[in-house]
Amino acid sequence: MATENSVTVLKHSLVPPPSSAVATAMSLPLTFLDMLWLHFPPVERLVLYEVPQLSRAHFIEHIIPNLEHSLSLTLQPFFPLAGNLIVPSNSNSGTPEILYKNGSSLALIIAECTTTDFNYLTANHARNCCDFHPLIPELKLSNQDDSGSTARTTPVLALQVTLFPDCGMSIGISNHHTVGDAGSIFRFMKTWAALCSKCLEDNIDRDDVAATLASDSPPCYDRTMIKDTKGLNSIFRDQGVVFLKFFQNESSTDTTTKPTTKTEKVRRSFVISRNNIEKLKNLARQKRPQLVHLSSFTVICAHVWTCLVKCRGPSGEQVDKGEVEYFYCLADCRGRMDPPLPSNYFGNCQTLIRKNEKMERHFVQYYRWHWIGIEKHVTENSKCIHQRLKNNDSLFDDADKWLPDTAGINLDRLVSVAGSPRYNYYNLDFGWGKPKKFEFVSIDTSGAISLSGSRETDGDIEVGLSLSKPRMDAFNCYF
Repeated sequence: MATENSVTVLKHSLVPPPSSAVATAMSLPLTFLDMLWLHFPPVERLVLYEVPQLSRAHFIEHIIPNLEHSLSLTLQPFFPLAGNLIVPSNSNSGTPEILYKNGSSLALIIAECTTTDFNYLTANHARNCCDFHPLIPELKLSNQDDSGSTARTTPVLALQVTLFPDCGMSIGISNHHTVGDAGSIFRFMKTWAALCSKCLEDNIDRDDVAATLASDSPPCYDRTMIKDTKGLNSIFRDQGVVFLKFFQNESSTDTTTKPTTKTEKVRRSFVISRNNIEKLKNLARQKRPQLVHLSSFTVICAHVWTCLVKCRGPSGEQVDKGEVEYFYCLADCRGRMDPPLPSNYFGNCQTLIRKNEKMERHFVQYYRWHWIGIEKHVTENSKCIHQRLKNNDSLFDDADKWLPDTAGINLDRLVSVAGSPRYNYYNLDFGWGKPKKFEFVSIDTSGAISLSGSRETDGDIEVGLSLSKPRMDAFNCYF
């Protein structure tokens, strides 16, 4: 098992945007869609690259300078990621904001791991969750801002690059959700990977950099485009404190630190082929011909949700008739806002889709008829997604109940979704080829399942889970 001592920090680097590339200061006030995430713990991702015969000397002398230089160039359009989340000590002192100041830098940790097997980390079989935590950087909290005023100041992003000698390296990403959703962070990582790959070429010049940055639309930070017609900004800020108890001690206001207790969970990846996804869709259509728009996301979530409920009893959990099971997922709604937001809007723009099901007799019997559960979940999930997204007025019609309702449920009975196959980290080539493995590390805390694209074949989808060992074994049998 890995420990904190399994990783040796070689260097603490502070990477700023290019000098004179951005304004001296910029404040991004939190919209209500950002404010929703104010008290949630960081989102943590890990990308592992296989680079055989990678020596420490080459890593230090060539890889790291390229990563630092390309990261600085990437921060030119993404400079708020070098800033901090500023949360005043009380609501009368001002509103939370993401603040970039001249001289702000992004923390990049350079480390080395010699005690954990790289091939073990990049496998799909069950692995101890604790082995991944030392590869993820922390977002260091301060209770004082640069002006000396009392405020909670937190970096919105931190990165860690860890060498596995003669095997490869990993890139750990930790971001505060208030700065942006999955699409926003992936856009940043995609740009960084493209620029780093360019930097490996000896003849890179300003035109190459400009062409790479221009190949994708620059991020849009215009917060006035988000209209808070329901007063949700203040509602989410007031309600968010209730959520602290799920992640830290109730007396704490810091949700950014890593858990102090070791988890007994294991994580495992399951790849569902495009062929099997189509089989699930065809089965669903046979039972429910009215389901015209049936997505891969819907059928996979229905299958995983069914298996998770089905394995509760065999893993030793008490399952009672009448108990409620919950399913949550997020949907991007940039194009459905009024007026629509551009696809390059950088921030949070998602709506919550919820469904709950009461345990019925055949569910209590561990889903003796497995397809009954899948069919029910496919139908209900598809209906919920359609109803939520069918018109602009329904996007946030019950948003004032999102946090209070979640605070009142049994989180052990909640299945939520992190990530999306739309943002495939296996396509991020920094110049060393495709990643060997992608992990959504923060599902250890959130309890969510993760979805991503597959490394090998377009159309395949990788499902990541973090469960207790007995429950993971039971899930594997049913899946």
